[in-house]
Amino acid sequence: MQQKNRPFELSEVQMRTRQLADGVYAVMSTDVDETDHTATNAGFVVGASGVLVVESLSNGRLASQVIGEVRKVTPLPIRFLVNTSFHGDHCFGNFAFPSQTVVLQHEATKRVLDTRFEQDRSFMIGLLGANAGIEEAVARSADVTVTGATSLDLGGKHVDIDHIGFAQTDGDLIVRVRADDVVFVGNMLQAPPPAFPWLLEGRAEEALATYRRLYDILDQNTLIVPGHGRTMGRADILHSVDYIEKLNGLAREAREKGLSVEQAREALAMEEYSHYSMYDFIHLQVNIPAVLTGE
Repeated sequence: MQQKNRPFELSEVQMRTRQLADGVYAVMSTDVDETDHTATNAGFVVGASGVLVVESLSNGRLASQVIGEVRKVTPLPIRFLVNTSFHGDHCFGNFAFPSQTVVLQHEATKRVLDTRFEQDRSFMIGLLGANAGIEEAVARSADVTVTGATSLDLGGKHVDIDHIGFAQTDGDLIVRVRADDVVFVGNMLQAPPPAFPWLLEGRAEEALATYRRLYDILDQNTLIVPGHGRTMGRADILHSVDYIEKLNGLAREAREKGLSVEQAREALAMEEYSHYSMYDFIHLQVNIPAVLTGE
């Protein structure tokens, strides 16, 4: 599979809705069945009194597509918008939602958006490219913050929002519709195998504990909507667990042996994971340095 450094071509992204259960929908890139890493997933849940949307995506154009997909299903108001992290591809479209929509984020996510929005905008432009709508994004952080578990009633449809630990950011949230056994996990999981975790902030041991916790709280029939790919099942989480366990183990061995940086990189190559299209970029350039420095 072709290796790439840009996760997706933002200007080309088109979204479509897939119904996962009665009143529960994923909004995914149209190429989701063709590749192992797509543009960011969104979703929405419809109750008798309104709608909850998960993620606003990278820019106003894609946020408007999500709103348009909601409108194909229901005219009910979008009461809530949940961002699972501060990363711009999950929240930079917030400004396009109605002013009446209540934005929910973890308090750590709100803190980043309130203090480091321009820094993250620069990062996202570097990652996804200039002149694709990120420049026009306007910061819109949480109206309500979440630090633990909370539940919302959409009118006969209950949605649970929870923070179960650090996976990729301090503010990672999961959004769960228990009655339908569906959970949106954001970048906690990138996509089904061969995808593996992106350790953008390091802290691999903390991330590993969170993946194990996620596995424990779900059941074998739970349908998982990851951050960037097809829906997946509980068993797929073990691929991420195994990856981090092996990466951490090899890093410890490299440090104990006193290997040079180049020797350590070779020892941690883990080429059995190279089928993932983001292997060169994420495994070699991001994850290996993260675990070797212990960050």
